[in-house]
Amino acid sequence: MKEKIQKLIKRFKELQGDPASIARGVAIGTFLGFAPLLPLKSILILFSTMVVPSSTVAAFLTTTVICNPLTYVPLYYLAWFIGNLILPGRASWTVLSSTLQRIVDVGFSESLSLIFGVGFDAGLVILVGGLLLAVIPALISYPVALISFARIEQKRYRKHILEDAER
Repeated sequence: MKEKIQKLIKRFKELQGDPASIARGVAIGTFLGFAPLLPLKSILILFSTMVVPSSTVAAFLTTTVICNPLTYVPLYYLAWFIGNLILPGRASWTVLSSTLQRIVDVGFSESLSLIFGVGFDAGLVILVGGLLLAVIPALISYPVALISFARIEQKRYRKHILEDAER
């Protein structure tokens, strides 16, 4: 597991491009990673990174880190919990948990019909909660990523200058 985390960090460090563009991709990926839009995330990443010029690769990497088979259930639970605080009494946890478990185990079209089958109220609770859950981490991720990738770029630049000076 430690090796996989190190490999993922290395992939982030190896991203090429303008730090602001990469940071926007991280922010988009963070928002969509936390948002309860599982079957639509890839399409939304592609669309969002075209509309807001940003790194598509950074968005995909970030979304994968945040939303993966280990985090689906906790993220959807948090989305439901927050949504239920905002819109109380609209969704039963029993119905939601069994549907979420089935979504993880089926394909794209079946997951869509399961989501629509849960009902408008449950979907609304999860959507509202998930979007609220996604906003703060996305807003925080942009400046953190911008500073981080600017530092990485400065290190690359210094290394390049030193290598040129040695020649």
